Amino acid sequence: MSDNPSDDFAVLARRAQRIRDSVTGAQSELATTEATGHGGGGLVRATVSGRGRIVALDIDPSVIDPQAPQTLSELVIEAVDAANEAMAAQRAERMNELTGGLAEIVDQLHGARLPTGRVAPITPARRPGSRPSPLDGLPLPPGVPGPNGHGRPSGRGGTGADSAR
Repeated sequence: MSDNPSDDFAVLARRAQRIRDSVTGAQSELATTEATGHGGGGLVRATVSGRGRIVALDIDPSVIDPQAPQTLSELVIEAVDAANEAMAAQRAERMNELTGGLAEIVDQLHGARLPTGRVAPITPARRPGSRPSPLDGLPLPPGVPGPNGHGRPSGRGGTGADSAR
């Protein structure tokens, strides 16, 4: 760190621009990439592009049963889901390489992912004697533990499990 905050900011801005350029290039590269997934132990194979389109679907004739079309549907869905998961893993790995783990740090700064896919903010514990936050009176989203693991801390409002004690 230098004595001049403007110098530090300029360095950070240049680094951010290099990362942005790298990510843009990687996104173009990933758009031309393909990933394959299997269903039914390999009897159905689906290939997806980086743009999320199915580009190939191979079905072993032994799984085609006119009396049970639902089975084939399930195997196709399984293969497509596996291909999409493989593509997402490739994308995440490539972005992590480019950003040096920055994406994970940003996710941690912005909040924790809930099972519902929503983001819950992570806030540090307040110092003793500090004035209460206006957010303390709000209920926590389902599935979000408070700082003590049970809802909002006791004595700070809210509708978490601790406020009922």
